Amino acid sequence: MTCFEGALADPVFLGAAGIVALAAFTMVWMLKTQQFNGKIFYALTFIGIIWMLLSVGLEAASSSFSCQFHWAIMAWLGNALVPIAWCYFIVSYVDNASWVHTRTARAALILLPLGSFALAATNQWHHLVYTEATALPEGNDHIDYVHGAAFYGIMVGLHFFVAATLVCLAKAFVRAKRAAWPLLTMLVVITVTPLAANAAYVGLGFTVFGLDPTAFMFTFGVLAFSWLLVTNKTMDMASIGQSVLFNTMSEPVVLIDKQRNIVLMNTAAKSRDMHNGTGHVLHDLFANIEHLTTSGSVSQLRVGQRDYEPRIQKVESPLNPSEAVLGWSITFVDITDRIAIHTSLEDALEKADHANRAKDEFVSVISHEMRTPLTSLKGGLALALSGRLGELSDPVQSLLEIAHRNGVRLSRMIDHILLAQKMDIGALSLECEAVDLDRLLDESLEENKLFAAERGIHLAKAQTEQPAFVSGDAFAIRQIIDNLLSNAIKFSRQDGVVEGAIHVTDRNVRLSIKDTGEGIPDGMEKQVFGRFEQVANSEQGSTQGSGLGLHISKQLAQQMRGDIYYESQIGTGTTFNVEFALLEQSADDTARLAG
Repeated sequence: MTCFEGALADPVFLGAAGIVALAAFTMVWMLKTQQFNGKIFYALTFIGIIWMLLSVGLEAASSSFSCQFHWAIMAWLGNALVPIAWCYFIVSYVDNASWVHTRTARAALILLPLGSFALAATNQWHHLVYTEATALPEGNDHIDYVHGAAFYGIMVGLHFFVAATLVCLAKAFVRAKRAAWPLLTMLVVITVTPLAANAAYVGLGFTVFGLDPTAFMFTFGVLAFSWLLVTNKTMDMASIGQSVLFNTMSEPVVLIDKQRNIVLMNTAAKSRDMHNGTGHVLHDLFANIEHLTTSGSVSQLRVGQRDYEPRIQKVESPLNPSEAVLGWSITFVDITDRIAIHTSLEDALEKADHANRAKDEFVSVISHEMRTPLTSLKGGLALALSGRLGELSDPVQSLLEIAHRNGVRLSRMIDHILLAQKMDIGALSLECEAVDLDRLLDESLEENKLFAAERGIHLAKAQTEQPAFVSGDAFAIRQIIDNLLSNAIKFSRQDGVVEGAIHVTDRNVRLSIKDTGEGIPDGMEKQVFGRFEQVANSEQGSTQGSGLGLHISKQLAQQMRGDIYYESQIGTGTTFNVEFALLEQSADDTARLAG
């Protein structure tokens, strides 16, 4: 313990201990808070420096030759470890090299410092590190070391790692961007300064407090690098990621300070001539900023042949967010294609609306123009068929009957077209009164007997067990029944049966028309109730009518708060159902409506 005596009273040791404490704190803080390549080698470099400083400080605090020489020997562990660990750190940090993690590299990191220390520790037997001329001169506080051949051999080996470090940094300078040059320069200075200090110590006898200055120079360099590592963003993933994201965005982004100067813009903004401060872009930008401040909205901006929507975001001061802003971040969203699509869509809608109006006008004019002569035609045919104009031969009678039936069908088609047009523009007004569905069904079956007989279809009606009154327009409901009944007759097989039935529940009345046709395939609802659409009938070869009957029927039913739907089975037939809410009737009302 004699070599520790007086250490706490020696100013050099206390100074070295203070530096050691700072180095130890820095090392622990960096290891806990920072993430970077080569972290383990960074820690080993600090451990080696701490070992060197403690040994050098204790050597300075010792007064005897034996104690000073003892601490000089102990320092060799740190002397050999620091340049090797620093080389490994630089290679990992700059190049992310994998060879430093191999067994050979790890063995060199362990064996070379231990070998150097063993050679120095056995110096008293071979005097190859320090010669026999090493002594403590009278009147001098520190040993005058005379280096032997092994000392210079160890120095050459350690300087090989220093040279490898400088080569790695030189390669990094060649490939790195200019933004990384300050960091690389700092690493070169940290590597070269201890080398120069050691050369001055060996060759010129330069000392610090009479001691080897290498440890002190390396310590201050690594501490400075630690500060740079925290503040410099060259290797920081978050900072690099933000920069990459900023410069690879497809939208131009411009940062403007409160003096209205562009301080930064990304690659997209530069490529679109937004850096031209003398043009109209800046003027329009400031106008937008002022407009945003006063009204909260911005206007479009045109740059070259493109239209942009500026997205302006205030950049607040982190020290005083409530006060004036530092500037603005402006993102330019390209809306050229959106404007073109919007314009094209408006043109298309305008053309479609114009065509639709022209179509409606044409249909209306044609329908009205046809209605007057058709009425005269039907009246003349009916008069001729009545026999009031004289006897008709059978062939003439037959031709006139065909013409009359087609006239009636054509008249119904025109009525459907005009009714559909009224419904489309909301011009159809319906009554709301009590309607007896059973009576309307009877009337429709009676009037369609001739049409059914011509097609070989038998009409039938199921017995209605209780009154079936609903609220609606009698004419419109009768039109629905006629449409469903005529469709059922038209699509039923010859000698088939079309049956009408009414079912009354507690709340609803359902009128059903069942045919014996081929049936409707699944998923045809849109076509069945579509405008000018029909489901083909393979047995008839073609369909007849305007394709408006079921469309009109569904619209009429819905306007009277009812609905139409169907149930179908291929090969068996289809049942169309019309449902309305049941209208409660008193006995007097029922008798009055029935009578």
